[in-house]
Amino acid sequence: MRRAFITMILAALAAASATAQSPVVDGVIAEGEYRFVETKSGIRLASSLSADGRTLHMAVSAATKGWVAFGVGSPRMNGAYMIIAYQDDAGTAVVSEETGVGHSHKPNAQRVATALVRERDGVTTLEASFPAASYVQGGQLQAIAAVGGRDNLTSLHRARASFAVRF
Repeated sequence: MRRAFITMILAALAAASATAQSPVVDGVIAEGEYRFVETKSGIRLASSLSADGRTLHMAVSAATKGWVAFGVGSPRMNGAYMIIAYQDDAGTAVVSEETGVGHSHKPNAQRVATALVRERDGVTTLEASFPAASYVQGGQLQAIAAVGGRDNLTSLHRARASFAVRF
């Protein structure tokens, strides 16, 4: 009886620590990896906040051989911190941290994210981790996501969506 009780406690602790782990920036949105996952307009957005609330983990995935992007801090492009990425036909990954300016964007002078993009079987996935302080307010996050059909950072999106993330 005592052995069974100890085994149950150890199993519960193992399960709790497994769910408390941070997402891995590997270009794959694994089942159960993120606390928030939602799909709109064919764009899958995933997000988790680190246990200490300091790091935001984001991912975006869509059926495209072009670019994918997400933005945080605004329900629109203007003023949003964004990461835009694609993997070209040669397998070279291009990741750019940008700030939304009106209906456009410009590269940020400083990079703060750890990010990786991967294209596999016609699906492009971007995962990133970066400081959360400026973006998460009261356990909520305004986020946007978009997808384009070309391997560049400037072509117009073919789909976009806005998300209200609650942690």
